[in-house]
Amino acid sequence: MINYTISYNNPHRHYVDFELTASTNGKESVQFQLAAWRPGRYELADFAQNIQKWSAFDENNNPIPFTKITKDLWEVTTEGVREVTITYNFYANQLDAGACYLDEHQLYLNPVHCMFYIAGKKEEEYTLNLEIPTTYKIASSMEQKENTLSIKGYDALAESPIICSDSLQHGTYDVDGITFHLWFQGECKPDWKKLKKDFSAFSKSQINHFGGCPTNEYHFFFQITPYRSYHGVEHTNNTVVLLGPGNEIMYKRYEDLLGVSSHELYHTWNIKAIRPVEMYPYDYTKENYFRTGFVAEGVTTYMGDMMLYNSGVFNWNEFIKTQNQNLERHLTNYGRFNLSVADSGFDNWLDGYKLGAPDRKTSIYPDAALCMLMIDLEIIRNTGGKESLHSVMKELYEEFALKGKGYSEDDFRNICVKFGGLKVAKIFEDHIYGTENYIPTLKTALEVVSIELHEKKNPNLSAQYFGFVAVKENGKIIIKKVEPNSVTDKNGIAPEDEITKVNGKKVEGKLADILKDFKKEVTFTIKKKFSKTDINLTAGNYYPLLEFIKSENATNEQLTLRKVWSNN
Repeated sequence: MINYTISYNNPHRHYVDFELTASTNGKESVQFQLAAWRPGRYELADFAQNIQKWSAFDENNNPIPFTKITKDLWEVTTEGVREVTITYNFYANQLDAGACYLDEHQLYLNPVHCMFYIAGKKEEEYTLNLEIPTTYKIASSMEQKENTLSIKGYDALAESPIICSDSLQHGTYDVDGITFHLWFQGECKPDWKKLKKDFSAFSKSQINHFGGCPTNEYHFFFQITPYRSYHGVEHTNNTVVLLGPGNEIMYKRYEDLLGVSSHELYHTWNIKAIRPVEMYPYDYTKENYFRTGFVAEGVTTYMGDMMLYNSGVFNWNEFIKTQNQNLERHLTNYGRFNLSVADSGFDNWLDGYKLGAPDRKTSIYPDAALCMLMIDLEIIRNTGGKESLHSVMKELYEEFALKGKGYSEDDFRNICVKFGGLKVAKIFEDHIYGTENYIPTLKTALEVVSIELHEKKNPNLSAQYFGFVAVKENGKIIIKKVEPNSVTDKNGIAPEDEITKVNGKKVEGKLADILKDFKKEVTFTIKKKFSKTDINLTAGNYYPLLEFIKSENATNEQLTLRKVWSNN
């Protein structure tokens, strides 16, 4: 048994105090391991950098020696000690869906960031005693008795976030005997009737497609911010979603709320239950290299939106908007010609989820989702609508997740090819493991349901006219992306260059507002690290986009398969 006491003083300083007590079982030394990464984000995180103080004591409260062996592993000398206690504090000032945050209004913990396991004893039971204000309620998927939480095993603890505050709003709904909890932290006004109706619909759709659910209870934890935000993190029987602003979540941001929630719920099956063999079990001390990020996030990105559509929560326009967003992200990332989605997923451990070197890699989210769209349609074509990508995922669930084993790259590919045939094998070769142009294959796949790709101009005017994307950082206009061989590129302008003037005038307000009234040529004053120069750029049509449009000349067979696709 590992007992934790969690408390804090001066919450504005954001430090949370932890006290861990455990039996030594007569061992001469005990090692305490903090995770180096968290499941759901495949990059090293170095959570230990947030620890300010660390000490160890025996059962009589006498200090005992310890050594830090690695960046996140401590070893305590326990010869002659029956019970060891370690105390440390953790800086909790990162408010997102996967981190920790403390202020005067809430205590929010993701245990994988800040709580230890004893090396060799990951299956120990944990009790967490929370010393919090009497007005606070606790939102958690762990077993709860008053202010004490309990759970068995570090894997389960690591995936059990906790929110404590006096402003939690809570509602529930039931689907097929499973209770779903909706927790809202932050200022907002949930429309419970609307939420329960829509969440029930897509939850039921997901359960039906898999033929069961890995858990008998599920919690949605919503961290609602007063500013614009968007982030979600999946766990075995819960998810944390960060979204804002709070006064927009039931209308302007409602599609986003539904989208991220459906996505994270789908992860309950895909990546939490259906897990790559390389992550069976998790090793929290180092990278868990695997190349099937295109399954973990590509399938989930595509299916999360598809479940909203086939359950009737999204209409066609709302659904196809999500597919157009995937296509836009694909077309504006020239890394698609340099690193495949399989290799890009592997390299998340190298450079994480940030942009990184320009045009170096692609994404396991939109790019892999487009691959899954193509595979889904080819399976529907090959089987006359009798099977789909749902069939693949259900087989993975039944043959791997329910049998307690991980799947390999070959397992996933072979099941897809079994249902979809040689065209699916070609998609794997060209697009999942290769860097061939997606568009011809995508057009062919879309013919199954009589969907066409139509050209459209990029709505971002700097991207459309000159081939660059810029953002405002600390009051400065900074170029972030440049299309290779665009007029911007050919004139020596690069990412991280600053635009200080347009046509001799300092940039005030939005760049788009200035460019909408442009003439044929524009003069940009560009500031680099060691120089400043005026550069004339002539407008063209860059970063061109495509969009999905229903064909008006669909055959009866195409209409039938379109119905199968959308209702499947």
